[in-house]
Amino acid sequence: MSLGFKKNDPAQTGFQFLEDLSTAYWYSQVLFTAIELELFRYLENGSSSVEDLAIAAACKPEELLRLLKAMERMGLVMNQNGNFYNTQVAALYLVPDKKDFMGDFFLYRQYMIPQWKSLTQKILTPSKKQDKPPESELTYAKRNLRYVAAMDTLVKQKAIEIARLLKNENISGPILDIGGGAGSLIRTIQGSTKNKATLLDIPEVIEAAQEIYPDDNDWQGIRLIAGDFRTHEFKERFGLICLSNFLHAYGPSEAKELFFKSISLLDPNGLVLIHDYFPDRKGTVPQKGALYDLSMMLNTYNGVCHDSKTIIAWFKEAGFNTIAVKDLSTDTAVIMARKKGAIALNMNPLQEFALDLNIDGMVPIAPGDIVTVPWAREKCRFGCERFEKGLQCPPHGMNHEKTRQVLDSYAKAFLVKGTPPGKDFHNTLLSLEKKAFLEGFHKAFVFGAGPCLVCPQCPEDGKCKFPHLARPSMEGSGIDVYTTASNAGMPLTPVKEKSQYVTYIGLLLVE
Repeated sequence: MSLGFKKNDPAQTGFQFLEDLSTAYWYSQVLFTAIELELFRYLENGSSSVEDLAIAAACKPEELLRLLKAMERMGLVMNQNGNFYNTQVAALYLVPDKKDFMGDFFLYRQYMIPQWKSLTQKILTPSKKQDKPPESELTYAKRNLRYVAAMDTLVKQKAIEIARLLKNENISGPILDIGGGAGSLIRTIQGSTKNKATLLDIPEVIEAAQEIYPDDNDWQGIRLIAGDFRTHEFKERFGLICLSNFLHAYGPSEAKELFFKSISLLDPNGLVLIHDYFPDRKGTVPQKGALYDLSMMLNTYNGVCHDSKTIIAWFKEAGFNTIAVKDLSTDTAVIMARKKGAIALNMNPLQEFALDLNIDGMVPIAPGDIVTVPWAREKCRFGCERFEKGLQCPPHGMNHEKTRQVLDSYAKAFLVKGTPPGKDFHNTLLSLEKKAFLEGFHKAFVFGAGPCLVCPQCPEDGKCKFPHLARPSMEGSGIDVYTTASNAGMPLTPVKEKSQYVTYIGLLLVE
Protein backbone atom coordinates (compact mmCIF):
# COMPACT_ATOMS: atom_id res chain seq x y z
CA MET A 1 0.00 0.00 0.00
CA SER A 2 1.27 3.45 -0.90
CA LEU A 3 -0.19 6.40 0.96
CA GLY A 4 0.06 9.87 -0.55
CA PHE A 5 1.18 11.45 2.72
CA LYS A 6 4.40 9.44 2.57
CA LYS A 7 5.55 11.52 -0.37
CA ASN A 8 7.10 14.25 1.73
CA ASP A 9 8.94 16.01 -1.10
CA PRO A 10 9.40 19.63 0.09
CA ALA A 11 9.18 20.82 -3.51
CA GLN A 12 5.72 19.38 -4.19
CA THR A 13 2.83 21.74 -4.83
CA GLY A 14 -0.16 19.40 -5.25
CA PHE A 15 -2.87 19.70 -2.59
CA GLN A 16 -3.45 15.92 -2.55
CA PHE A 17 -0.54 15.55 -0.14
CA LEU A 18 -2.38 17.72 2.40
CA GLU A 19 -5.73 16.04 1.69
CA ASP A 20 -4.18 12.67 2.50
CA LEU A 21 -2.81 14.07 5.74
CA SER A 22 -6.23 15.39 6.71
CA THR A 23 -7.89 11.99 6.19
CA ALA A 24 -5.11 9.85 7.64
CA TYR A 25 -7.37 8.93 10.55
CA TRP A 26 -9.72 7.20 8.08
CA TYR A 27 -7.02 4.63 7.41
CA SER A 28 -6.23 4.02 11.07
CA GLN A 29 -9.89 3.73 12.05
CA VAL A 30 -10.44 1.00 9.46
CA LEU A 31 -7.53 -0.90 11.00
CA PHE A 32 -8.82 -0.37 14.55
CA THR A 33 -12.34 -1.49 13.62
CA ALA A 34 -11.11 -4.62 11.87
CA ILE A 35 -9.04 -5.56 14.93
CA GLU A 36 -11.90 -4.86 17.34
CA LEU A 37 -14.26 -7.02 15.28
CA GLU A 38 -11.60 -9.78 15.20
CA LEU A 39 -12.07 -10.09 11.44
CA PHE A 40 -8.55 -11.37 10.94
CA ARG A 41 -9.16 -14.24 13.38
CA TYR A 42 -12.33 -15.31 11.58
CA LEU A 43 -10.66 -15.06 8.18
CA GLU A 44 -7.78 -17.19 9.44
CA ASN A 45 -10.28 -19.78 10.65
CA GLY A 46 -11.91 -20.11 7.24
CA SER A 47 -14.78 -17.60 7.26
CA SER A 48 -14.04 -16.16 3.83
CA SER A 49 -17.44 -15.22 2.39
CA VAL A 50 -19.14 -12.02 3.48
CA GLU A 51 -22.13 -14.00 4.73
CA ASP A 52 -20.06 -16.37 6.88
CA LEU A 53 -17.89 -13.56 8.18
CA ALA A 54 -20.94 -11.45 9.05
CA ILE A 55 -22.38 -14.32 11.09
CA ALA A 56 -19.09 -15.01 12.85
CA ALA A 57 -18.44 -11.36 13.73
CA ALA A 58 -22.12 -10.45 14.34
CA CYS A 59 -22.04 -7.73 11.65
CA LYS A 60 -24.52 -6.42 9.10
CA PRO A 61 -23.48 -7.95 5.75
CA GLU A 62 -23.84 -4.86 3.52
CA GLU A 63 -21.95 -2.58 5.88
CA LEU A 64 -19.32 -5.26 6.49
CA LEU A 65 -18.74 -5.62 2.74
CA ARG A 66 -18.06 -1.89 2.44
CA LEU A 67 -15.52 -2.16 5.26
CA LEU A 68 -13.88 -5.18 3.62
CA LYS A 69 -13.52 -3.30 0.34
CA ALA A 70 -11.67 -0.54 2.15
CA MET A 71 -9.52 -3.12 3.91
CA GLU A 72 -8.74 -4.68 0.53
CA ARG A 73 -7.57 -1.36 -0.91
CA MET A 74 -5.44 -0.80 2.17
CA GLY A 75 -3.68 -4.15 1.76
CA LEU A 76 -5.22 -5.83 4.81
CA VAL A 77 -7.25 -8.47 2.95
CA MET A 78 -7.44 -9.98 -0.53
CA ASN A 79 -10.56 -10.70 -2.54
CA GLN A 80 -10.69 -13.71 -4.84
CA ASN A 81 -14.00 -14.54 -6.52
CA GLY A 82 -15.98 -12.84 -3.77
CA ASN A 83 -14.14 -14.52 -0.91
CA PHE A 84 -11.81 -12.61 1.40
CA TYR A 85 -8.48 -13.75 2.85
CA ASN A 86 -5.85 -12.20 5.11
CA THR A 87 -2.93 -10.64 3.33
CA GLN A 88 0.54 -11.65 4.36
CA VAL A 89 1.11 -8.79 6.79
CA ALA A 90 -2.34 -9.27 8.36
CA ALA A 91 -1.77 -13.01 8.79
CA LEU A 92 1.55 -12.32 10.49
CA TYR A 93 0.59 -9.55 12.92
CA LEU A 94 -3.21 -9.24 13.22
CA VAL A 95 -4.40 -12.78 14.02
CA PRO A 96 -4.88 -13.26 17.79
CA ASP A 97 -2.94 -16.07 19.48
CA LYS A 98 -0.20 -16.03 16.86
CA LYS A 99 3.26 -15.41 18.28
CA ASP A 100 3.74 -12.10 16.45
CA PHE A 101 0.23 -10.73 17.13
CA MET A 102 0.36 -6.93 17.52
CA GLY A 103 -3.35 -6.08 17.50
CA ASP A 104 -3.41 -4.95 21.14
CA PHE A 105 -0.45 -2.69 20.48
CA PHE A 106 -2.21 -1.03 17.53
CA LEU A 107 -5.40 -0.58 19.58
CA TYR A 108 -3.28 1.17 22.20
CA ARG A 109 -2.62 3.79 19.53
CA GLN A 110 -6.38 4.27 19.29
CA TYR A 111 -6.69 4.89 23.02
CA MET A 112 -4.29 7.83 22.67
CA ILE A 113 -6.57 9.70 20.24
CA PRO A 114 -8.27 11.92 22.88
CA GLN A 115 -4.90 13.21 24.06
CA TRP A 116 -3.86 14.01 20.50
CA LYS A 117 -7.04 16.02 20.01
CA SER A 118 -5.83 18.37 22.75
CA LEU A 119 -2.61 19.16 20.88
CA THR A 120 -3.69 22.68 19.88
CA GLN A 121 -4.62 23.68 23.42
CA LYS A 122 -1.44 22.11 24.75
CA ILE A 123 0.72 24.31 22.52
CA LEU A 124 -1.17 27.61 22.92
CA THR A 125 -0.29 29.94 25.77
CA PRO A 126 -3.17 30.70 28.17
CA SER A 127 -3.49 34.23 26.81
CA LYS A 128 -3.91 32.99 23.25
CA LYS A 129 -6.35 30.18 23.85
CA GLN A 130 -9.57 30.93 22.06
CA ASP A 131 -12.89 30.13 23.58
CA LYS A 132 -14.64 29.14 20.37
CA PRO A 133 -18.08 27.55 20.59
CA PRO A 134 -18.07 23.89 19.59
CA GLU A 135 -19.44 22.97 16.17
CA SER A 136 -22.54 21.52 17.80
CA GLU A 137 -23.48 24.94 19.23
CA LEU A 138 -23.35 26.75 15.88
CA THR A 139 -26.59 27.47 14.06
CA TYR A 140 -27.49 25.28 11.11
CA ALA A 141 -26.89 28.23 8.76
CA LYS A 142 -23.37 28.76 10.10
CA ARG A 143 -22.51 25.07 9.91
CA ASN A 144 -23.92 24.87 6.38
CA LEU A 145 -21.89 27.92 5.33
CA ARG A 146 -18.72 26.34 6.68
CA TYR A 147 -19.47 23.10 4.84
CA VAL A 148 -20.25 24.75 1.49
CA ALA A 149 -17.15 26.96 1.74
CA ALA A 150 -14.97 23.98 2.65
CA MET A 151 -16.25 21.88 -0.24
CA ASP A 152 -15.78 24.81 -2.60
CA THR A 153 -12.08 25.07 -1.80
CA LEU A 154 -11.73 21.42 -2.87
CA VAL A 155 -13.83 21.85 -6.01
CA LYS A 156 -11.76 24.85 -7.11
CA GLN A 157 -8.64 22.68 -7.14
CA LYS A 158 -10.26 19.89 -9.15
CA ALA A 159 -12.27 22.15 -11.47
CA ILE A 160 -9.17 23.28 -13.35
CA GLU A 161 -8.27 19.74 -14.38
CA ILE A 162 -11.88 18.82 -15.20
CA ALA A 163 -12.30 21.92 -17.38
CA ARG A 164 -9.08 21.00 -19.18
CA LEU A 165 -10.54 17.58 -20.05
CA LEU A 166 -13.52 19.35 -21.62
CA LYS A 167 -11.38 21.73 -23.65
CA ASN A 168 -11.56 19.70 -26.87
CA GLU A 169 -15.18 18.60 -26.49
CA ASN A 170 -17.89 20.06 -28.69
CA ILE A 171 -20.41 21.51 -26.23
CA SER A 172 -23.38 23.21 -27.85
CA GLY A 173 -26.17 24.53 -25.70
CA PRO A 174 -26.40 25.54 -22.05
CA ILE A 175 -24.71 23.77 -19.14
CA LEU A 176 -26.51 22.28 -16.14
CA ASP A 177 -24.64 21.64 -12.89
CA ILE A 178 -26.74 19.50 -10.53
CA GLY A 179 -25.80 19.90 -6.87
CA GLY A 180 -23.05 22.33 -7.84
CA GLY A 181 -22.53 23.92 -4.42
CA ALA A 182 -20.88 27.34 -4.58
CA GLY A 183 -20.43 27.08 -8.35
CA SER A 184 -16.68 26.78 -8.77
CA LEU A 185 -16.92 23.85 -11.19
CA ILE A 186 -19.50 25.40 -13.51
CA ARG A 187 -17.76 28.78 -13.24
CA THR A 188 -14.45 27.27 -14.36
CA ILE A 189 -16.03 25.27 -17.19
CA GLN A 190 -18.02 28.27 -18.36
CA GLY A 191 -14.86 30.34 -18.39
CA SER A 192 -13.54 28.28 -21.32
CA THR A 193 -16.80 27.36 -23.09
CA LYS A 194 -18.68 30.70 -22.69
CA ASN A 195 -21.96 28.76 -22.69
CA LYS A 196 -24.84 29.92 -20.55
CA ALA A 197 -25.20 27.84 -17.41
CA THR A 198 -27.65 26.79 -14.72
CA LEU A 199 -26.69 25.71 -11.22
CA LEU A 200 -29.24 23.85 -9.10
CA ASP A 201 -28.85 23.07 -5.42
CA ILE A 202 -31.00 23.08 -2.31
CA PRO A 203 -32.02 26.55 -1.05
CA GLU A 204 -29.67 26.73 1.94
CA VAL A 205 -26.68 25.85 -0.27
CA ILE A 206 -27.62 28.50 -2.85
CA GLU A 207 -27.93 31.02 -0.02
CA ALA A 208 -24.48 30.06 1.26
CA ALA A 209 -23.05 30.20 -2.26
CA GLN A 210 -24.23 33.78 -2.69
CA GLU A 211 -22.73 34.70 0.66
CA ILE A 212 -19.38 33.15 -0.31
CA TYR A 213 -19.46 34.89 -3.73
CA PRO A 214 -21.41 38.15 -3.19
CA ASP A 215 -20.05 39.83 -6.34
CA ASP A 216 -22.53 39.69 -9.23
CA ASN A 217 -19.61 39.24 -11.65
CA ASP A 218 -19.00 35.81 -10.13
CA TRP A 219 -22.42 34.74 -11.38
CA GLN A 220 -22.22 36.29 -14.82
CA GLY A 221 -24.06 34.00 -17.25
CA ILE A 222 -25.03 31.57 -14.46
CA ARG A 223 -28.68 31.13 -13.45
CA LEU A 224 -29.19 29.95 -9.87
CA ILE A 225 -32.07 27.64 -9.00
CA ALA A 226 -32.80 26.94 -5.34
CA GLY A 227 -34.61 23.62 -5.35
CA ASP A 228 -34.50 19.86 -4.90
CA PHE A 229 -33.52 18.01 -8.07
CA ARG A 230 -35.68 15.09 -7.03
CA THR A 231 -38.81 17.22 -7.51
CA HIS A 232 -37.74 20.15 -9.69
CA GLU A 233 -38.97 20.08 -13.28
CA PHE A 234 -36.98 21.52 -16.21
CA LYS A 235 -38.47 22.57 -19.54
CA GLU A 236 -35.24 23.08 -21.50
CA ARG A 237 -32.50 20.69 -22.67
CA PHE A 238 -28.77 21.03 -22.01
CA GLY A 239 -25.60 20.49 -24.02
CA LEU A 240 -23.55 19.51 -20.94
CA ILE A 241 -24.85 18.05 -17.68
CA CYS A 242 -22.49 17.83 -14.70
CA LEU A 243 -23.05 15.63 -11.67
CA SER A 244 -20.07 16.27 -9.41
CA ASN A 245 -20.02 14.47 -6.06
CA PHE A 246 -23.81 14.23 -6.30
CA LEU A 247 -24.81 10.60 -6.81
CA HIS A 248 -22.84 9.38 -3.80
CA ALA A 249 -25.34 11.11 -1.50
CA TYR A 250 -27.96 8.49 -2.42
CA GLY A 251 -28.37 4.73 -2.24
CA PRO A 252 -28.26 2.61 -5.42
CA SER A 253 -31.94 2.69 -6.37
CA GLU A 254 -32.45 6.41 -5.73
CA ALA A 255 -29.13 7.31 -7.35
CA LYS A 256 -30.09 5.38 -10.47
CA GLU A 257 -33.47 7.12 -10.60
CA LEU A 258 -31.78 10.54 -10.33
CA PHE A 259 -29.21 9.52 -12.92
CA PHE A 260 -31.91 8.67 -15.45
CA LYS A 261 -33.76 11.89 -14.66
CA SER A 262 -30.59 13.91 -15.31
CA ILE A 263 -29.81 12.32 -18.67
CA SER A 264 -33.43 12.86 -19.77
CA LEU A 265 -32.56 16.58 -19.78
CA LEU A 266 -29.70 16.11 -22.24
CA ASP A 267 -29.72 17.42 -25.77
CA PRO A 268 -29.42 14.50 -28.28
CA ASN A 269 -25.88 15.64 -29.14
CA GLY A 270 -25.00 16.55 -25.55
CA LEU A 271 -22.37 15.32 -23.11
CA VAL A 272 -22.75 14.05 -19.54
CA LEU A 273 -19.89 14.44 -17.04
CA ILE A 274 -19.91 12.59 -13.73
CA HIS A 275 -17.16 13.42 -11.25
CA ASP A 276 -16.96 11.38 -8.07
CA TYR A 277 -15.09 8.98 -5.81
CA PHE A 278 -15.34 5.51 -7.37
CA PRO A 279 -14.32 2.58 -5.14
CA ASP A 280 -13.33 0.39 -8.10
CA ARG A 281 -10.89 2.91 -9.62
CA LYS A 282 -7.15 2.56 -8.99
CA GLY A 283 -5.97 6.12 -9.48
CA THR A 284 -3.43 8.22 -7.62
CA VAL A 285 -4.89 7.24 -4.22
CA PRO A 286 -6.42 3.75 -4.73
CA GLN A 287 -7.81 3.59 -1.20
CA LYS A 288 -9.78 6.83 -1.25
CA GLY A 289 -12.89 5.67 -3.12
CA ALA A 290 -13.54 2.82 -0.68
CA LEU A 291 -12.71 5.01 2.32
CA TYR A 292 -14.96 7.80 1.08
CA ASP A 293 -17.72 5.22 0.75
CA LEU A 294 -17.33 4.48 4.45
CA SER A 295 -17.46 8.21 5.13
CA MET A 296 -20.79 8.39 3.29
CA MET A 297 -22.04 5.43 5.33
CA LEU A 298 -21.17 7.30 8.53
CA ASN A 299 -22.21 10.83 7.58
CA THR A 300 -25.31 10.46 5.39
CA TYR A 301 -28.67 8.70 5.58
CA ASN A 302 -28.00 6.14 2.84
CA GLY A 303 -25.12 7.55 0.76
CA VAL A 304 -22.99 5.16 -1.28
CA CYS A 305 -19.96 5.71 -3.51
CA HIS A 306 -21.02 3.77 -6.59
CA ASP A 307 -18.49 1.83 -8.67
CA SER A 308 -17.59 3.32 -12.03
CA LYS A 309 -18.69 0.00 -13.58
CA THR A 310 -22.15 0.57 -12.11
CA ILE A 311 -22.40 4.06 -13.62
CA ILE A 312 -21.15 2.78 -16.99
CA ALA A 313 -23.80 0.03 -16.92
CA TRP A 314 -26.46 2.69 -16.34
CA PHE A 315 -25.17 4.67 -19.32
CA LYS A 316 -25.29 1.59 -21.55
CA GLU A 317 -28.80 0.80 -20.37
CA ALA A 318 -29.77 4.34 -21.39
CA GLY A 319 -28.37 3.85 -24.90
CA PHE A 320 -25.15 5.83 -24.62
CA ASN A 321 -22.69 4.54 -27.21
CA THR A 322 -19.54 6.45 -26.29
CA ILE A 323 -18.21 6.34 -22.73
CA ALA A 324 -14.80 7.41 -21.41
CA VAL A 325 -13.29 7.20 -17.92
CA LYS A 326 -10.35 9.21 -16.65
CA ASP A 327 -8.63 9.20 -13.26
CA LEU A 328 -7.69 12.71 -12.19
CA SER A 329 -4.25 13.53 -10.84
CA THR A 330 -5.89 13.63 -7.40
CA ASP A 331 -8.14 11.04 -5.74
CA THR A 332 -11.27 11.21 -7.91
CA ALA A 333 -12.22 10.34 -11.48
CA VAL A 334 -14.58 11.49 -14.21
CA ILE A 335 -16.88 9.55 -16.52
CA MET A 336 -17.97 11.21 -19.77
CA ALA A 337 -20.66 9.85 -22.06
CA ARG A 338 -22.50 10.73 -25.28
CA LYS A 339 -25.32 9.08 -27.18
CA LYS A 340 -23.97 10.43 -30.46
CA GLY A 341 -20.50 11.45 -31.55
CA ALA A 342 -17.00 10.94 -30.19
CA ILE A 343 -15.31 11.96 -26.97
CA ALA A 344 -11.93 13.62 -27.27
CA LEU A 345 -10.82 12.32 -23.87
CA ASN A 346 -8.05 9.81 -24.42
CA MET A 347 -8.79 6.52 -22.70
CA ASN A 348 -7.27 3.07 -23.00
CA PRO A 349 -9.91 0.34 -23.48
CA LEU A 350 -7.44 -2.34 -22.39
CA GLN A 351 -6.84 -0.77 -19.00
CA GLU A 352 -10.59 -0.32 -18.55
CA PHE A 353 -11.13 -3.98 -19.46
CA ALA A 354 -8.46 -4.98 -16.95
CA LEU A 355 -10.67 -3.59 -14.17
CA ASP A 356 -13.24 -6.29 -14.91
CA LEU A 357 -10.56 -8.96 -14.56
CA ASN A 358 -9.73 -7.87 -11.00
CA ILE A 359 -5.98 -7.73 -11.61
CA ASP A 360 -3.72 -5.87 -9.19
CA GLY A 361 -2.42 -3.41 -11.75
CA MET A 362 -1.70 -2.72 -15.39
CA VAL A 363 0.83 -0.03 -16.30
CA PRO A 364 2.19 1.08 -19.67
CA ILE A 365 5.87 0.59 -20.45
CA ALA A 366 7.87 1.43 -23.54
CA PRO A 367 9.22 -1.72 -25.24
CA GLY A 368 12.66 -0.13 -25.04
CA ASP A 369 12.40 -0.14 -21.23
CA ILE A 370 11.90 -3.92 -21.19
CA VAL A 371 15.33 -5.28 -20.30
CA THR A 372 16.66 -8.44 -21.98
CA VAL A 373 19.79 -10.11 -20.63
CA PRO A 374 21.73 -13.32 -21.39
CA TRP A 375 21.83 -14.45 -17.77
CA ALA A 376 18.05 -14.72 -17.28
CA ARG A 377 17.81 -18.08 -19.08
CA GLU A 378 20.90 -19.30 -17.22
CA LYS A 379 19.05 -18.57 -13.97
CA CYS A 380 16.34 -20.92 -15.26
CA ARG A 381 18.93 -23.55 -16.11
CA PHE A 382 20.63 -23.50 -12.72
CA GLY A 383 17.82 -22.28 -10.48
CA CYS A 384 14.57 -23.93 -11.57
CA GLU A 385 13.56 -27.56 -11.06
CA ARG A 386 11.39 -27.40 -14.20
CA PHE A 387 14.38 -26.81 -16.50
CA GLU A 388 14.04 -28.95 -19.67
CA LYS A 389 10.58 -30.10 -18.53
CA GLY A 390 8.50 -27.42 -20.22
CA LEU A 391 8.23 -26.63 -23.92
CA GLN A 392 7.85 -22.94 -23.16
CA CYS A 393 10.89 -22.86 -20.86
CA PRO A 394 14.67 -23.06 -21.51
CA PRO A 395 16.34 -24.62 -23.32
CA HIS A 396 13.25 -24.34 -25.54
CA GLY A 397 11.65 -21.05 -26.55
CA MET A 398 13.21 -17.70 -27.44
CA ASN A 399 16.59 -16.58 -26.19
CA HIS A 400 17.21 -12.97 -25.14
CA GLU A 401 18.37 -11.91 -28.62
CA LYS A 402 15.23 -13.25 -30.31
CA THR A 403 13.08 -11.71 -27.60
CA ARG A 404 14.77 -8.35 -28.17
CA GLN A 405 13.90 -8.52 -31.85
CA VAL A 406 10.27 -9.26 -31.02
CA LEU A 407 10.07 -6.41 -28.48
CA ASP A 408 11.61 -3.94 -30.91
CA SER A 409 8.87 -4.72 -33.43
CA TYR A 410 6.21 -3.27 -31.07
CA ALA A 411 5.35 0.32 -30.20
CA LYS A 412 3.42 -0.24 -26.96
CA ALA A 413 3.46 -2.60 -24.00
CA PHE A 414 1.84 -3.10 -20.61
CA LEU A 415 3.07 -4.86 -17.50
CA VAL A 416 0.27 -6.77 -15.77
CA LYS A 417 0.46 -7.50 -12.04
CA GLY A 418 -1.41 -10.38 -10.42
CA THR A 419 -1.48 -12.96 -7.66
CA PRO A 420 -1.90 -16.75 -7.41
CA PRO A 421 -3.32 -19.09 -8.52
CA GLY A 422 -0.97 -19.08 -11.49
CA LYS A 423 -3.36 -20.74 -13.93
CA ASP A 424 -6.00 -18.08 -13.27
CA PHE A 425 -3.44 -15.36 -13.92
CA HIS A 426 -2.41 -17.07 -17.14
CA ASN A 427 -6.04 -17.10 -18.26
CA THR A 428 -6.30 -13.41 -17.38
CA LEU A 429 -3.37 -12.66 -19.69
CA LEU A 430 -5.02 -14.62 -22.48
CA SER A 431 -8.24 -12.64 -21.95
CA LEU A 432 -6.30 -9.38 -22.22
CA GLU A 433 -4.61 -10.56 -25.40
CA LYS A 434 -7.96 -11.50 -26.95
CA LYS A 435 -9.51 -8.18 -25.92
CA ALA A 436 -6.58 -6.28 -27.45
CA PHE A 437 -6.97 -8.19 -30.71
CA LEU A 438 -10.70 -7.49 -30.84
CA GLU A 439 -10.01 -3.79 -30.15
CA GLY A 440 -7.96 -3.64 -33.34
CA PHE A 441 -4.48 -4.40 -31.99
CA HIS A 442 -3.86 -7.27 -34.40
CA LYS A 443 -0.29 -7.87 -33.15
CA ALA A 444 -1.40 -8.44 -29.54
CA PHE A 445 0.79 -10.99 -27.74
CA VAL A 446 1.43 -11.86 -24.10
CA PHE A 447 4.33 -13.30 -22.13
CA GLY A 448 3.39 -15.26 -19.03
CA ALA A 449 4.78 -15.38 -15.51
CA GLY A 450 6.86 -18.47 -14.82
CA PRO A 451 6.39 -21.96 -16.27
CA CYS A 452 3.39 -22.75 -18.47
CA LEU A 453 0.51 -24.15 -16.39
CA VAL A 454 -1.93 -25.07 -19.13
CA CYS A 455 -1.13 -28.78 -18.68
CA PRO A 456 0.16 -30.64 -15.59
CA GLN A 457 3.21 -31.59 -17.68
CA CYS A 458 4.33 -31.33 -21.28
CA PRO A 459 3.93 -34.41 -23.53
CA GLU A 460 6.98 -36.65 -23.97
CA ASP A 461 6.89 -36.36 -27.77
CA GLY A 462 7.82 -32.67 -27.49
CA LYS A 463 4.67 -31.43 -29.24
CA CYS A 464 2.51 -28.88 -27.41
CA LYS A 465 -1.12 -30.02 -27.22
CA PHE A 466 -2.52 -26.50 -26.77
CA PRO A 467 -0.34 -23.99 -28.64
CA HIS A 468 -3.29 -21.59 -28.80
CA LEU A 469 -3.23 -21.39 -24.99
CA ALA A 470 0.48 -21.75 -24.22
CA ARG A 471 2.65 -18.63 -24.01
CA PRO A 472 6.36 -18.08 -23.29
CA SER A 473 7.40 -16.81 -19.90
CA MET A 474 9.16 -13.49 -19.44
CA GLU A 475 12.05 -15.00 -17.49
CA GLY A 476 12.43 -17.97 -19.81
CA SER A 477 12.66 -15.61 -22.78
CA GLY A 478 15.58 -13.68 -21.34
CA ILE A 479 13.74 -10.75 -19.74
CA ASP A 480 15.06 -9.24 -16.50
CA VAL A 481 11.67 -9.00 -14.80
CA TYR A 482 12.87 -7.17 -11.68
CA THR A 483 14.59 -4.34 -13.55
CA THR A 484 11.79 -4.13 -16.10
CA ALA A 485 9.15 -3.85 -13.37
CA SER A 486 11.20 -1.17 -11.63
CA ASN A 487 11.43 0.78 -14.90
CA ALA A 488 7.62 0.80 -15.01
CA GLY A 489 7.25 2.02 -11.43
CA MET A 490 6.25 -1.43 -10.17
CA PRO A 491 9.22 -2.51 -8.01
CA LEU A 492 9.37 -6.13 -6.81
CA THR A 493 10.95 -7.70 -3.74
CA PRO A 494 12.05 -11.34 -3.49
CA VAL A 495 9.93 -13.82 -1.54
CA LYS A 496 11.94 -14.82 1.53
CA GLU A 497 9.62 -17.34 3.19
CA LYS A 498 7.56 -20.18 1.74
CA SER A 499 4.44 -18.78 3.42
CA GLN A 500 4.80 -15.42 1.69
CA TYR A 501 2.62 -14.48 -1.27
CA VAL A 502 4.05 -14.39 -4.77
CA THR A 503 3.56 -11.47 -7.14
CA TYR A 504 3.09 -12.42 -10.79
CA ILE A 505 4.16 -10.11 -13.62
CA GLY A 506 2.98 -10.66 -17.17
CA LEU A 507 3.63 -8.66 -20.34
CA LEU A 508 1.18 -7.56 -23.03
CA LEU A 509 2.56 -6.28 -26.35
CA VAL A 510 0.25 -4.31 -28.64
CA GLU A 511 0.38 -2.24 -31.79
